[in-house]
Amino acid sequence: MNSPSPRRPMIAAPWGPAGTLEVDFPTIGPLARARVDVVWPDLSQVVGEYRAALEQALESPLVMAPLEQLVRPGSRIAIVVDDPSRWTPVQEALERVLPALHAAGVSRDQVAIVMGVGRHHAVDVAGMKKRLGAAIVAGYRCLSPPVDDLSAYADLGQTPRGIPVRVFRPVVEADLRILVGSVLPHLQAGFGGGYKLIFPGASHRTTLSALHGQGLGPGSDAERLLGSSAETNPMRQAIHEAALRLGPCFSISHLLGGPGEILRVAAGNPAAVQDALATEAARRFQAVPADGADMIVVGNHPWPGDPLQSFKVLLHHRAACRPGGILTGLFWTDPAELDRSAPGAAIKSIAVTGALGGLAIRQLLPLAERAARATGARAAFMVRWARELVVDREVLVLAPPLCERLGPRLGPVRLFSHQQALWSTAERLLERRADREPLRIRVFPQGGLTYARGNVG
Repeated sequence: MNSPSPRRPMIAAPWGPAGTLEVDFPTIGPLARARVDVVWPDLSQVVGEYRAALEQALESPLVMAPLEQLVRPGSRIAIVVDDPSRWTPVQEALERVLPALHAAGVSRDQVAIVMGVGRHHAVDVAGMKKRLGAAIVAGYRCLSPPVDDLSAYADLGQTPRGIPVRVFRPVVEADLRILVGSVLPHLQAGFGGGYKLIFPGASHRTTLSALHGQGLGPGSDAERLLGSSAETNPMRQAIHEAALRLGPCFSISHLLGGPGEILRVAAGNPAAVQDALATEAARRFQAVPADGADMIVVGNHPWPGDPLQSFKVLLHHRAACRPGGILTGLFWTDPAELDRSAPGAAIKSIAVTGALGGLAIRQLLPLAERAARATGARAAFMVRWARELVVDREVLVLAPPLCERLGPRLGPVRLFSHQQALWSTAERLLERRADREPLRIRVFPQGGLTYARGNVG
């Protein structure tokens, strides 16, 4: 009979905008006896006064002249900002940039503010007001690119890799593009931000699909892409090649902790800014390599309740879990965001298949990936990530609103409303590995920032 194990210190994972979730492992059984390693990001030295830090960055841009020297009276400006799924201080940055443009002789009607949505849903007026502020939306042309309307895009030819470069016309027609975004770990591009706000953020679906095919060919190791440098990352290289077909771009980019936690702001040449912030992000957020754990537990903080983005955080930590292990997500989910990234009908059609559907999906995903890649299907990269997530590991997710809407299954993913049921299921799965005790667990409470790389030797 199992005897109670000493009580561990409670792990308080951030939960939603301001709450916490106590990770309440059982006091007896395999989880009680497991060795637990908790991995936090380095959030030291938060910027105290954002406006002053932004001013300093604009006065000392990297590998580029200051912004005021790049514009003249009559210049056409496209400001491309990241979409509402990020927590970049976009409004605060624009409150500094827009007056500087007007002081240089740029009128309001010569400025277009473009949401870099990529494959995410278009941003409506209400979403723009929330992101940019009502006064900016009322006073400027604010646009969300229609990703499938080819007539809204200018065709700039192809890159040496054969990528069609089709960019939203207001971005192409500008004399200067100002990119306002953030650098975060990215499954395929190494790190997001920089020119990625345009490629694919303000690009046509065909450009988006071609870019997302980079580095994911037969025999590729997707785990090598996460957190990789621009010099070695195929998608980032393809993005830079596409950017050469545009005119000048000026980047204002941020390294973020949670909402309101700015670790650094830099401005100047987009590639130089991206490299500088990606280097610091790797130092602060990359987990120390270790043998694969039997189970990883990942919180989705600080992603703002979007289910698709939450599943990405599991992929960001997949390399920390041994094959055959358990990926466990603690997903604070905003009910208003449930349909943001994928149509509700499509998710429900997977959910109703239950356990049998989950088994079929595990068996069919490798075939679906090969078929999608062979036909150039635009969802090929999404199928790839789905296979990476579920084929050789169990996936358990605590997400009460998602579970209440869909039930206990999303194909092979098991959904839970309460921790007790989650840990009971994990223990039943782990009991099959009794010969491996003590089990190893790694917990990433702020999984939206941290990440684990695979074999990169």
